[in-house]
Amino acid sequence: MADLTWTNTWLAILAVISLIQFLIVCAAGLFAYRMYQKAMTTIETVERVHIAPLRARVDGMLDQVQLMTDKVRHAQESVSDALRHVTGTGSAVAGAVKSKTWPIVGIFQGLKSVAASVMGNGRDDHQERSDRTYGAM
Repeated sequence: MADLTWTNTWLAILAVISLIQFLIVCAAGLFAYRMYQKAMTTIETVERVHIAPLRARVDGMLDQVQLMTDKVRHAQESVSDALRHVTGTGSAVAGAVKSKTWPIVGIFQGLKSVAASVMGNGRDDHQERSDRTYGAM
C-alpha cells in the first residue's frame, strides 16, 4: 500500500484551518452582536433624550391647532347661521314692503301717464301736422 503520511498531514492542516475559520466566524458573530447592542442602546438614548420631548411638544401643538380649528369651525357655523337668518329676514321685509306699496306705485305711474298726456295734450303731433299742411300750400 501507499504511504498515507502526506495525506494525513494535509487532512490535519485542513482540519486546523477549518477550526480557525469556525473560530473567526464565531468571533465575528460575537462582535456583530455586541455592535448591535451598542447601536440599540444609542438609538434608545437618542429617542429618550431628543425624540420623546420633541414628540411631546409636537403633540401639544397639534392639540392646540385642533382646538383652534374647532373654535374657528364653530364661529364659521355661527356666522353662517346669522347670515342665513338676516337674509331670510331681509327677504321677508322686502316682500312685505313690496306687497304693501305696489298699489301706491301703480297709482303714481298712472298719475304720471295722465300728467304726461294732459301736459303734452298732443300738441307736438298736431303742430307737426299743421306745419306740413300749411307749408304744402
